[in-house]
Amino acid sequence: MAQSDIMKYTKVKRGKIYIGDAREVYPQIAEENQVIITDPPYNIGIKYENYNDKLSESEYRSLFYPFVNHKAAIIQYPEDTIRYIIPELGIPNRILAWCYNSNISRQYRLISIFNTEPSFNNSKIPYKNPKDKRIRKLIEGGSKGTRCYDWFSDIQIVKNVSKEKIMKKENGKNVPVHPCQIPVKLMQRLIALCSNKDEVIVDPFLGVGATAIAAESMGREWIGIEFSKKYCNLSIERVKNWEKYVDFDFLETLTY
Repeated sequence: MAQSDIMKYTKVKRGKIYIGDAREVYPQIAEENQVIITDPPYNIGIKYENYNDKLSESEYRSLFYPFVNHKAAIIQYPEDTIRYIIPELGIPNRILAWCYNSNISRQYRLISIFNTEPSFNNSKIPYKNPKDKRIRKLIEGGSKGTRCYDWFSDIQIVKNVSKEKIMKKENGKNVPVHPCQIPVKLMQRLIALCSNKDEVIVDPFLGVGATAIAAESMGREWIGIEFSKKYCNLSIERVKNWEKYVDFDFLETLTY
């Protein structure tokens, strides 16, 4: 890809979207005031619009090499975090566990945080014992919850039946537009935990724009990189109407 092509982007509200391969684009736009927050492809053969999700081990690991020494929060399954991400980026400063209900055996993913420490007070999670007399008083006094822990289960994955899921008609059936849509709430929480107000949020694997919507809802500058023009266009439209995809009650549980 030529230099001039890499540097082309679409400006959308507070952010920019680049179409291209993150390995080529990110090194040319990387700056110190950025924090990478991303849910990358998992290399397990998922059918994306125009991306091969079955790379060789070395090629898949190369997706993460441009992020060396950068602040980052990267979502992946436990075994693959150890196999692919840690060998490229080193030992994380902190690992969080995102737990959720699912009809498959894998019911949590790791969030590896590199080169920064999460601020757990910046995100509230629901009290575990809301009927406790002391907790009831806190809730009556306006408390939104307790500080976030290094594992949480109050944010569910986006399933095909989820309100957040983008669907389309295909041969008379509703099918997902993107196979691995990530919850906006999760990206909002990670932005609150892992970044400062003056830092730019970067998602090198933007998909259909959850990270961009999260950053936009929090008044933050952001950059997205996405290989698929189709997903880029969907992200642009979603960011333009970001209020439709945000739970404002959840937003009140964050400090940002």
